Amino acid sequence: MTRDDQAGWERVARLCEENSIHTVECVIVDTWGIPRGKRIPVRQFLRGAGYSIANVVYSWDPTCFIFSTPWVNEEDGFPDMHAIPDLASFRIAGWTEGVAIVMCDTVHPDSGATIEMDARAMLKKQLARFEDMGFEVNAATELECHFYDANWQPLYSDINCYSIARGAEMNYFMHDICESLRKTGIEVEAWNVEYGPGQTEINLRYGPLMEMADATIYFKYIVRTVAKKHGINTTFMAKPFLLEAGNGMHIHQSLSRNGENVFAVQDEDSIIGNSLMRKYLTGLLAHHKELQLIMTPTISGYKRVQDYSFSPTQVTWGLDHRLVGVRSIVGAGSGNRLESRWAGADANPYLVLAACLAAGMDGIENDYELMPQVVGDPHADEQWERLPVTIDGAIENFDTPFTRSTFGDVFVDNFLIMQRREAAEFAEHGHSVDGDVSDWEIARYRGVI
Repeated sequence: MTRDDQAGWERVARLCEENSIHTVECVIVDTWGIPRGKRIPVRQFLRGAGYSIANVVYSWDPTCFIFSTPWVNEEDGFPDMHAIPDLASFRIAGWTEGVAIVMCDTVHPDSGATIEMDARAMLKKQLARFEDMGFEVNAATELECHFYDANWQPLYSDINCYSIARGAEMNYFMHDICESLRKTGIEVEAWNVEYGPGQTEINLRYGPLMEMADATIYFKYIVRTVAKKHGINTTFMAKPFLLEAGNGMHIHQSLSRNGENVFAVQDEDSIIGNSLMRKYLTGLLAHHKELQLIMTPTISGYKRVQDYSFSPTQVTWGLDHRLVGVRSIVGAGSGNRLESRWAGADANPYLVLAACLAAGMDGIENDYELMPQVVGDPHADEQWERLPVTIDGAIENFDTPFTRSTFGDVFVDNFLIMQRREAAEFAEHGHSVDGDVSDWEIARYRGVI
């Protein structure tokens, strides 16, 4: 154990003692973005041994159905991997008493090598590339969700976006959610009623990217858990209602050096005004179609890809424009940033953020030509390249040298198998990709993803 490791464990031990912690929730996140793991008594946790967990967590489907893949199958007996707490992510639970929570990284028990399917490790790898160049990466995730009563009926059925009155009706549980997040160290900047029945958006404060990635997982877990105390069900499913607004995960991102936003520097005479921001943007656009499967990993997510739904349907960008794939905010000084708008709220945040960083870095390294910005209505303009509106189209675009260099061969090979199986399962139940949101999708995604 290094001196830093020892200091970390001593800090955590003090926090546990000061807060009368009896249990630590030790979390890993499966490929679908669903938190998994084990609850460990605090004395055992402080021994620092971590825990073993079956490696099939990374290749089962959203219902935990196990099937054979190259990653793990009957031939090797579905063995364990080892989960090691990352103490930088340790937090005292703000939604209950006597509990703490921590993210864990997974490794092979024999070699200690990183598990190839671990999305959190993929994000750390991409983040390290920016750190090697002297950059800090800041981000904020912006997620929407739907709230239902105990019988899975929306809390309200009308469309009343930004309604202060409707928000007041929800405050009996939303205040509890916001306070629980705050006490867990996750700062809420604002929340508002959104455009769908029972739909709400909660905005988290901008901050260091790795902290934001972990906070996004904690956020979704805390929202569900606290709402449930009030008899309310929650879903982050991308499209629970075909003809109503879906749930997105917008990724605001910028680079800084020594605490200063480098996207804010005016260093070129271009529409963006900043060479680094422009290059980063070109990378996001260059890999938009390849990354759609990461951003939209569920069948129902493709029903969100509709014109005029504020979910991008084309490879586009614009200045403060909400119908495009990448919204670019310039002229805001330290608030200059890029907003990737095409991920669903049911995507894995670690994979989404790793994808954005890898694409941005590729743009920085290769300095692609910036395509024209959208002015006016992009959906009425045939010049913009269209995104696939089914999972099959996204699968066809995914297997490329870029995705393999970003996520690794093991992940790409197995993720393709998982996604093809998802499409086949849907088809076997006789549902149409262009039909209503099916009972199969509701049963598979709504309560867990």
